[in-house]
Amino acid sequence: MGQQHRKETKRRRRTAYIKRQKEILKNSKNTAPVQLAKKVVKEEPAKKAPAKKKAAEAEA
Repeated sequence: MGQQHRKETKRRRRTAYIKRQKEILKNSKNTAPVQLAKKVVKEEPAKKAPAKKKAAEAEA
């Protein structure tokens, strides 16, 4: 039964951690959520109009 103090220490640390998390959660409800990553939208290149044939226009 030697190291029973570790059980109490862990329990104390756990309750302190839960208390801190509740405080953070309560304070963060008023702020906007932080967006961690932005969605990447690939832009399609603009379609070019078909090239006009210069030789056909010159003859006509």
